[in-house]
Amino acid sequence: MTRREAGSPLSDDDKREVWGGFADREEEYLDEVEHRWGGTEAYADSARRVAGYGRAEWERINRDNAAIEARIRELMAAGADPRGTEAMDVAEASRLHVSRWFYAMDHGFHVAKSELYVQDERYRQGIEENTAPGAAEWLRAAIVANAERARLRERARERG
Repeated sequence: MTRREAGSPLSDDDKREVWGGFADREEEYLDEVEHRWGGTEAYADSARRVAGYGRAEWERINRDNAAIEARIRELMAAGADPRGTEAMDVAEASRLHVSRWFYAMDHGFHVAKSELYVQDERYRQGIEENTAPGAAEWLRAAIVANAERARLRERARERG
C-alpha cells in the first residue's frame, strides 16, 4: 500500500494543527519518502498504520515525541554522557516510539537511521529544533550505545 492509496482521515485544517509546517510541504516530503523507501516493508507498514490515524493519534504521537525531546534537552543540559544509561534509555524510548506508531525498528535499523541525523541537514534541524545544538550527534551516540547494550543483553540471555 502506498501513501497515496492509504490517504489520511485528517482534514487540511487538522493536518496544519497537528503536523505544523510539515502540512504545507506534505506532498513534497512524502514524494521524497516514497522515492527513497517506497519499496520497503517499513514504508508499506507505515503507510498502513498512518492511514487510520486521526487527530487523537497524531496528538498522542506529538506528545510522546515532545516528551522524548524534552528528556534529550534535560540530559544534554546536565552534561549527560550519550553512552550513559539515561541517554541509552531515551534512545530506546525513541526507537520504541517509531516502532509503536510507524514501523518495526530493530536496533540495527535505528543505528542506520541515526546516520541521517548527522548527514542530512533536514533531519538535524528536525532533531535540534526542539532539543539543543549538537543533539544530532548526541542522539546518534546514544543510539549506538543502546544498540550495543541490547546486543550484550541478548548474548547474555543466549548463554543462559
